[in-house]
Amino acid sequence: MVKKAENNKKKDTNNQYVSTKLSLLDKDDVVISDVQKEIMEDEIKELPPIKEGQLNLSGVYMYDDGDRYEVKIYVRNGLSDNLNLEDIPIDIIDSKGGVLASKSFDFRKLGKLPPHSVRPLKIYFNKDEVKVYKIPEKWNIALNGKFKMTRKVKTSYEGLPEQILDKDKKVLQDFLLGLPELEEGAFSISLFSIGINTDGVILATCVARNASYKSVAVNAIPITIINDKKQIVASHHFELKDFNISPYRARLCNFSFQTGIRPEKAQELKGWSIAYKLYKQD
Repeated sequence: MVKKAENNKKKDTNNQYVSTKLSLLDKDDVVISDVQKEIMEDEIKELPPIKEGQLNLSGVYMYDDGDRYEVKIYVRNGLSDNLNLEDIPIDIIDSKGGVLASKSFDFRKLGKLPPHSVRPLKIYFNKDEVKVYKIPEKWNIALNGKFKMTRKVKTSYEGLPEQILDKDKKVLQDFLLGLPELEEGAFSISLFSIGINTDGVILATCVARNASYKSVAVNAIPITIINDKKQIVASHHFELKDFNISPYRARLCNFSFQTGIRPEKAQELKGWSIAYKLYKQD
């Protein structure tokens, strides 16, 4: 068994060192014993420090497993945001920087890495993928080339009506928290509610989210109302005025459609949905 190795990838520039906490997937947490967890904690304490904004891969050991090498690594998220990793090319290098082995690994199995967390992972190199007969005592893990890592962004409301009741604000907040997280740079609009008033107006309330570090201005948007039978009820292109969403914020937006229906009372339109495009009505 050969030990050692670490490599950093910076996402941001920050001189502040951060500590990372062991985080296990739910399926692993229930099967890994307390003794194993204590061993992991001890191994993590021995890893070199990392700074805010760094993604770090640290090797603990490389084990000759017959026709392949087993390598245990710890993946540390030094960001203050959730982090998702995909395919990452890895080199095993010697003390002089010579490449001993190269291979790309799927890191999706790690799941979503919480902020300032660390998770263990075992990767495997087949013997025919290694360029030397014997791995030297001193080796390191190196990230080979470019790879994709994305962080998930949480948004918070801006521009809510001042007169909104606390109970209504809580409903909106719960809805926002229940939406799928956005990747940094993404923009999304989600339907919050849809109903019809006694005057025949269908009102759709949506939540627009901006996961970008820049403000987003929405000038126009097409909206189509679809009923619970998947039939098109109304379709309209809305022009918006001064509808700007600040970085990492969310805003409510309302869209109304006049119909010829006159219900006896206002009601929620259960099972109805909206599409953000125009359709021709039959």
